[in-house]
Amino acid sequence: MKTYKIGIIGCGRIGSLLEEDPLRGKPCTHSGGFSALSNVKLTAGCDIDETRLKKFGKQWNIKNLYTDYHEMLSENELDVLCIATWTNQHASMALDGIRAGVKGIFCEKPIDVDLKLARKLVQTCERKNIPLLINHERRWDAYYQRAHKLIQAGKIGKIKTIIGNTLSWKPSALPVSEYGGGPLFHDGTHLIDLFLYFGGPIEWVSGNETRPKGIQYIEEMACAMIGFKSGAMGFIEGGGARNYFNFELDIQGSEGRILIGNSGRQLFVTRKSKRFKGFQELEEIAFPEPKRYETPFIGGARNMIKSIQNGKPDSSSGKDALKALEIIYTIYKSAQQNGKRLKAK
Repeated sequence: MKTYKIGIIGCGRIGSLLEEDPLRGKPCTHSGGFSALSNVKLTAGCDIDETRLKKFGKQWNIKNLYTDYHEMLSENELDVLCIATWTNQHASMALDGIRAGVKGIFCEKPIDVDLKLARKLVQTCERKNIPLLINHERRWDAYYQRAHKLIQAGKIGKIKTIIGNTLSWKPSALPVSEYGGGPLFHDGTHLIDLFLYFGGPIEWVSGNETRPKGIQYIEEMACAMIGFKSGAMGFIEGGGARNYFNFELDIQGSEGRILIGNSGRQLFVTRKSKRFKGFQELEEIAFPEPKRYETPFIGGARNMIKSIQNGKPDSSSGKDALKALEIIYTIYKSAQQNGKRLKAK
């Protein structure tokens, strides 16, 4: 059995450190996800913080440690390059990995700050037949996959509305040129990806945002009305200066409803009302448990290896992530034109 060699750039939170969180299901990092597979070997790691790099090496028993990722790429024949750095470095690092001969790219979301670079990366991977996976991790979560199957099977009828929110604290005044965006960009990319996953192609958006420091800084809040090509409607909100974090989708169909998010999941179906004669109401029933559950980080790592073997990603591809990024930027553009309805690219 072939053993696939993995190199990771970025040994911080999502790369490795979150394994120290006692409350999270394990594994909950890229290092943990790839390490859980028997046909994978973590071969090398890179980080500009030497203290963090040494800690990473000790935790995962890796001797090939670098502060310059170019050296890591040149000195190791890697099968997979995993990128867990700042967003504005993603595409350029991935393109360097492709030049170095890696066979697959597993990259953190969003795909990049620069749309042109993001498009170049996706096009390059498609042309060279190199699988590019972006970590919209819920695509590999068994509960979200089960929700998707319920929808596809018609359990809640035809999708009519999707409401999604990722609510969080007030961000600092950070420059758009470096960070791309705020809550809608960094957490909302998961929501947009799930809107596409559950609701299909998006036709138009109408956005609104709050930027206390001006458009050169990231937003405090952004929201949008969304029109799906199917005729369904959506609403999304990111940020909002809350004193809590909440990630949730409310998917309502003609025959039922699914609530799913970080706090759990619920399934409702149409039943004869027990309160009003001649009415139908929603009644909660058990959300079907998956036959087997593994954390999305194992699922993503497994999908990466499978994609290399098959030559094509089947979930959370670069093409999927590029579409989410384009929609986010269209929402920002709409908001800066007083909510003008804009066609989704």
